[in-house]
This record gives sequence, C-alpha cells and structure tokens, in this order.
Amino acid sequence: MKRKLEVIYIAPARYDDDGYVHRYWRGVVPSNSLSCLRSITQSVAANGELGEDVEVNVTTYDDCVERPPIKRIIRMHKRGKAQVLVGFVGVQSNQFMRASDLALELRAAGVPVMIGGFHVSGMLAMFDEPSLDLQRLLDQGVTLVKGEVEGPGVMASILRDAVALELKPIYNITEWPDLAKAMVPKPDPNYLKKFLLPGLATLDTSRGCPFRCSFCTIINVQGKRMRCRSADAILKSIEENWDAGVRDYFFTDDNLSRSHVWEEVFDGLKEMAERGKKIVFMMQVDTQAYRIPNFVDKAQAAGCHMVFVGMETVNPKNVEATGKNQNDTETYAKMVQTWHDAHVRVHVGYIIGLPHDTTESIREDVETLRNHVLVDEASFFMLTPLPGSEDHRNMVQNGIPIDADLNNLDSNHETFRHPNFKPGEWRAAYYEAWNAFYSKEHILHILIRAPRSEYWGLFWTSLWYRWATVFVHTHPMGTGLFRLKDRKSRRPIFPRESVWRYAWRRLGDVWWGAKVYAQLFIEFQEIWMLSRKPDDPRWATLAELRMQWAEMQLRISQSSIAGRCDVAAQEMHTMLSAASNKLQTLAGSGKDIGGRTSRKLRGMAQDAEAYLKSFEKQVPTRASIAKAHDYISQNIVAGYEELAIRYVAKRRKFNQYRQELLEWLRSGRAVGRSLLLIPRMVMVEFLLAVRFIFTALRQSV
Repeated sequence: MKRKLEVIYIAPARYDDDGYVHRYWRGVVPSNSLSCLRSITQSVAANGELGEDVEVNVTTYDDCVERPPIKRIIRMHKRGKAQVLVGFVGVQSNQFMRASDLALELRAAGVPVMIGGFHVSGMLAMFDEPSLDLQRLLDQGVTLVKGEVEGPGVMASILRDAVALELKPIYNITEWPDLAKAMVPKPDPNYLKKFLLPGLATLDTSRGCPFRCSFCTIINVQGKRMRCRSADAILKSIEENWDAGVRDYFFTDDNLSRSHVWEEVFDGLKEMAERGKKIVFMMQVDTQAYRIPNFVDKAQAAGCHMVFVGMETVNPKNVEATGKNQNDTETYAKMVQTWHDAHVRVHVGYIIGLPHDTTESIREDVETLRNHVLVDEASFFMLTPLPGSEDHRNMVQNGIPIDADLNNLDSNHETFRHPNFKPGEWRAAYYEAWNAFYSKEHILHILIRAPRSEYWGLFWTSLWYRWATVFVHTHPMGTGLFRLKDRKSRRPIFPRESVWRYAWRRLGDVWWGAKVYAQLFIEFQEIWMLSRKPDDPRWATLAELRMQWAEMQLRISQSSIAGRCDVAAQEMHTMLSAASNKLQTLAGSGKDIGGRTSRKLRGMAQDAEAYLKSFEKQVPTRASIAKAHDYISQNIVAGYEELAIRYVAKRRKFNQYRQELLEWLRSGRAVGRSLLLIPRMVMVEFLLAVRFIFTALRQSV
C-alpha cells in the first residue's frame, strides 16, 4: 500500500500597519520561490527518489492573492490519510511575522512545518546562534531551512525525513548548488491567472552578485560568485512556456549583466523571435552594464523592454559610504540615454536615508533624478538593516537599536534612529520623494519624452505607481488590484473587530477607493490629452516648453539650495525671455493655428514680456524667484496648454466647477445657475471619458 505525502507550499504575505494581511484580488508579480519549490518537489516525486511506495501531491498557495486554508490543512492532517508537510517559502524579513503566526497555528495542531527564505538563511549565515524569533519557532518544533535545496539529493533527503516523521530542527545547507545542472522551474498557469498579467512569469537565470554593497543580503545568502543555469535549459523552458501562453518575463537575477550565459540567452531569444516566438522581459542590472560590449544591443534584440538598475543614490558621498564603488554618478545620464537609444525603459532602485542624506539633499537629488538623469521610473526604499546584510550584522554587534517588529522591515518604515532626521522626518522625506517623482507634472514630462513604442506601457505603469505610492503608500510591486481585507486574517496582537465595526471600516475603504479612482481617471485623462500627439505642432511646442521648464527648474533648484539667488534669477530671466520669444513666433505662424488663437498667443507673449521687464527691476530673492516660478507655471505653460488644446481647457474648467459645486453643496448654497450647469457638465464628462477609454483600450490591446 502506498504512503501519501501532501506537500503544501505557502508564500506568505505581510501585515499592514492595522494588522490586516496585504491580500488582493489580483497580484502584480508571482512568487519565483513558489514556482521553484513546486517544480523541484514534483521532480523528486517523478524521479522516484522517495521510493516507489510514496505518492506525492504538491499544492501551492500565495497569501498575497488567496487565503491559505489553514483549518482545512489541519483537518487533513488529523484525518491521517496522508502525511502532511507545510513549507513557507521565500520568506522575507517583513513577511516573517505572518509566516510565524501561521506556522505556530499549524504546529499547535501537530502539523509538520518548515520555513525557509531570505530571513532564515540570512540570520543563520551571519550569526553563530539562532535569533530570538528563530528560536521561538524551533522551540515549537518548526523546522528551519537555510540555503538552496536544488543540490543533488537535498530536497529528497528532507522529504524522506518528512515521510518518516523525523524532520531535523535545522537543515543547514552550506553548499550552493550548480544551477547549470539544476532543472528550470515551470510556471503554473492556474497560479499565473491570479495576477494582473496572466502571461507574465518569473525566472532566475542566475544567482549571486560579484559586488560588495553593505546593505545587500544577496551576497551573503546566494554568494559573491555568479552561478548560472544552462542557456540551453533556459531557452528550452522559455519556448515550452511560450507554447503555453507565457510571453512576458521578469528575470529575477540580482544582476543578469554579470551572468556568464547572458549572451547565449539573448542570442537564443533573438533566434526564437525570428521564428515568430518573441517574448518581452525586464531584468535587473548594475549601472555599468551598458558598458559591456554588445550587451544593450543584444538585450534589445532579445526582447528587453525595461531594465531595473540599482542606482541607489546620485550623491557620490553616499556611494562611497555604502561600498557601491562600481557606481559612477557622473555617468548616470549617459547610462540612461544609452538604454533609451535602444528603446528600453529605465527603472531605478533608489535608497532614501543613506548616511549623507538630509531632507533638503533628498529633494535636490530627486530633482536631479527627474530632470537631469531622466529615468523613466523609480522605486524608492528607506534604508533598512535587513537580516543577512553587513549593515544589519554591524548594527547588532555595535548595539545600535533596530525596530524589533520584523513586519516593519519592509523599506517603508523608520527602523532605526537616523542621525540626520528627527523621528518622523525621514519617512516624510521618503513619501515626499514618491510624491515628487510621480506627480502629475513629472508623469507628463516622462510621457512627452517617451518614444511612441513605450508610451502606453509607461502610461499604465505611471498610473499604477501614482495610485500605489501617492495614495496607498505601498510599494507598487507589493500591492495589487482590489484589496481583500479579510476580517479573520488579522495579526494576533490586534483584536478581531466585530462584524459591524469591520463592515464600517470596509465601507470607508470602498468610499475612499472610489474617490481615488475617480481622481486618477480625471488626472490621467488630462495627462493623455497633453501628451498624445507628439507630431502635431501644438503638442511639439508644448513638449518643448515643458522640457525647457523642467531643465530650468533643476538649475534653479540647485542655485537656490546653494544660496545663489542671483544665478537662479538669471535662469528664470532666460526662461521668461525664451518663452516670450516662442509665443511671439507661434503667434506669427498665422493660418496654421487660426486667427483667434494667434491673437491670444500674441497677448500672452506681451504679458510675458511685461512681466520680464518687471522682473529685471527686482532684487533677486527667494520670494521673487518663487513668484516668477508660479507665473511661468500658471500663465505660460498652463496657459499655453489651455489655449492650444481646447479639451484641456474644458477639462480644467469642469474640474474647477466640480470643486465649487461641492463647496456650494456643503454650504447649502448650490441653487439656481450652479445646478443648471450640472446636466451640461455630466454630458461633457461622459463624452470626454468615452473618448479616453476607447483610445486607451484600443492602443493597449
């Protein structure tokens, strides 16, 4: 009679600040660890490594997109028809408390449980003894797994122990497996359907990193030497997945540009595309990858549409302080332009709270990132001493207090006292950076300068990032579509809310969400209106004005921070003069823009010239510069937008009317003419919305 082993892998989520699990109807990025463990276990079972009398069934759950059936697992264990083993996989430090809570609930019912991932591996790699949080689990019979299980016989050995009910307290896997001989994990199509892009899969083609960044856990968990999968195995897997409908990849390698097989893989992907099996992918690389001969060109030919670059900072002092000496801040703009020339978007990782950061320096650095380096997307992270990093070990050994709540180690909380910030200021500067980068103004600049082939991809990404960061205050890669805030899935240290109190909370969430979605719809409708026709002279002029204004703002900001109001004033004078001349030129173009528009442009130019003469007589001060800044922004840039693109003027007019109407309703004064305008507003809003939706859907399909 065959013995049955039910292996259940769970990728845990994390808790929010109210104790509720971050779970969504649709996620963003599937768990690569879940795919790896599922494939390895199925391979061990298929190869008969557990013996012919053992039948293995593998089930996976992603806590981020579905509720793990803990009670059903306990019932399965108690029935005794199969040996049950639950493994929590890929557990990051900020997910560890959620994984621990579920593990202890299972252990209380006698279910065998294992936990692996970066937190366990990092802590056991950097310290001689288990930490208190790990010892707490060991005391309750939870098994800890340190290291990677792809090595010959490793997973089979663990599973045999599980079948025999002889799991060890700790599996200390000290040898990194040869990935060239390891199987390539196969994505589960049913699992991928739980994400926004069901054709997107993750794949690690290599592991490790040759660099020595002090804040990084990769080098201590996966090693400083690059280990790569076989190029032939990678390509074979990708082609098989293509036939199953997987056409989009996130290569999760920490630094694919240092992989020994990148060229073989890229050449193979290009050959696949030539046979009609083209994929697109994003990858993680370092700032110097663009210098590798042929790397950028071959990446583009292989289907790369985005690179995630570990830039971390634009401050040379911070580069030195973190040991990231491979970064050269002077070449960032050139690096970004090289990728742009290949029509590849650049997404940078940026750390807020490095040793030389202050509130003012962060503002200046973000302005540099926006208007000088010209990256397309940015992900900001608060400096966090992650277990497994050199920073964490040094702080522990030096007795520097670190937030004891591992749930806060999500790069979104102040986890230690930064000498340059008072409590709360650091996090405020972090949110300010997100708000500045994903402001309406800057998103418009990104889309105006984007090549048409990347426009809609950037459009939807910018919308998603603005929603997640500015409104939800969650990293976009760690969120999802439509929050599923389960009343019973709350952290044990929080009280469970009553049905009525919980219902009231959720009603508030839904109302708030509806308002945010409406605001975003209106904002991005206007952004689309302003950026949708780059070849039309009106839009081309707008793009020129806006890009000049962005570059000028950077120089003005740098001058003002340095205390050089005279230099900032000269920059403002140059912008006012250039804008006045440009408007005069446009006004003289006659029939191309129409007589009415020409007269208005001439009036705007005369007003700008008059303001310029007045500005020349003023003593340069911060106040006069700020006033001139507002004049250019509101009267010249916004004024031209409303004059040249009539739908924008209508959009803004109704935005203002809607705000006034709300104020009138609150005060009880919404009578007469104000109410008569509502039908017209609704009709225009409807027509604008239909036009926007139709275009967006048609271009995105």
